[in-house]
Amino acid sequence: PSVYNQQVLTDLEKASIVVFTPSRRIGGKRVVCYDDRYILKLAVETDGIVVSNDNYRDLMNESDKFKMVVEERLLMYSFVNDR
Repeated sequence: PSVYNQQVLTDLEKASIVVFTPSRRIGGKRVVCYDDRYILKLAVETDGIVVSNDNYRDLMNESDKFKMVVEERLLMYSFVNDR
């Protein structure tokens, strides 16, 4: 399926603001990495902020660095009408 406003995502990726998780095809099937772990690992490596409504409970205790990202650099969001 096409992505609405895909050019916006492409521009954000080029500006290193958005990072897509890697995926590949094996035997005709799309295989994706465990994106939650990838997201937290990237946040640790880049001192990044994670914008997500995921609580990452399953990964918080995997490492002290993951726990720190979840506790201190997780930005949860909500949409209210057109805002």
